[in-house]
Amino acid sequence: MQNAAHRMQTLINDLLAYSRTNVQERIFEKTNINTLVEEVKEDLKEELERINGVFENHVIGEAHIIPFQFRQLIYNLVSNSIRFSRPSTPLHIKITGKIGKGGTFNISKLSPEKNYYHISISDNGIGFEQHYVEKIFEVFQRLHGRNEYAGTGIGLAIVKKIVENHHGIITATGEQNKGAIFNIYIPIMIGNSIL
Repeated sequence: MQNAAHRMQTLINDLLAYSRTNVQERIFEKTNINTLVEEVKEDLKEELERINGVFENHVIGEAHIIPFQFRQLIYNLVSNSIRFSRPSTPLHIKITGKIGKGGTFNISKLSPEKNYYHISISDNGIGFEQHYVEKIFEVFQRLHGRNEYAGTGIGLAIVKKIVENHHGIITATGEQNKGAIFNIYIPIMIGNSIL
């Protein structure tokens, strides 16, 4: 009963987080993304130490973002990497960030002449089969049973919603037992105007 109550509380918290991405004010602020990454790294320090995980941060620069939402996005992706690590292999998470024109990223949904902040979060965890790529961003969708891996199936739906709130796109690439890469492309904004 305690486990069921804990799962229900986690589900309620995740649903509240998801609904907040829809209704809360979207105030964009110039924010140092590296600071957000370092805060998340500190929050998850114990979990990383428990599995001997390595967390490389190569994010640079500032962007006009919704800070609390973007922090949630990074937290969800990094905690997923931890959750879906392979017990036999030390986890290695790498985050990079760079700015470039949409045309340089070879993503058809990006405007070629607009500037984007590209953040990539990769790991060497259990990965996923690529044909599930659309399913992983849907609410309540899980690729593994609750007994295998904890979670509610809402975390990546929250991530996708946050990216959409920033007028961006997210892509994912996975390979079974080799890891996953999440690429986020956020248009560069000055105030409320997209460059």
